[in-house]
Amino acid sequence: MGKSSNVFMKWSSVIATIATTVLALTALITVYLTVAAWKVQQDASRPYFVLRESPKIDLVNNLSLELKFNNVGIHPAVNLSSETIVFDDRLSGKPIHHDESAIVNEIYKDAALSLVMIIPSNELDPKQPNINAQYVVVDLQYADPILNKSYNQTIYMNWNGVQAGKLQPTVHVRVEEKEKILDYFQTHGIDPKIRS
Repeated sequence: MGKSSNVFMKWSSVIATIATTVLALTALITVYLTVAAWKVQQDASRPYFVLRESPKIDLVNNLSLELKFNNVGIHPAVNLSSETIVFDDRLSGKPIHHDESAIVNEIYKDAALSLVMIIPSNELDPKQPNINAQYVVVDLQYADPILNKSYNQTIYMNWNGVQAGKLQPTVHVRVEEKEKILDYFQTHGIDPKIRS
């Protein structure tokens, strides 16, 4: 009876060890899934800007483009800076507009902000009946004060200019156009992500 009791104790110990290992692995998987879900929830809460409406184009004395953005994220954004670049969509010559701006106030959820670009008439005469299409690139950089993380968004658009005195629409660029724009930036030594 002593031998069978000893064998039983060994098997009992092996079964207990296996059960403990399975429970430990289950706990590790649960912790991993919880952390992964928490990270997804964090990313979903970050500030994020979208265009509220199509860009407004004005051709009175100068060409001006107004972009209206909304923070659709849950967290506010701080230290928002933008770099805007406007250039002919034939990718010839230097940009007609290259400017930086910054907003120091917090931009809360659903808050709107406007970015206005004014292109001087010596760069582009707004009174001419035909104006070539122009690429408009806006690079936004901002921080989330809650997560203490920085974010970057780049928006690529194509304003189709003026044809026979009529304003043409502004559209988002296609993938193949983006590659050409990036090549243009490289050729002209432009990096919209670097602020002066």
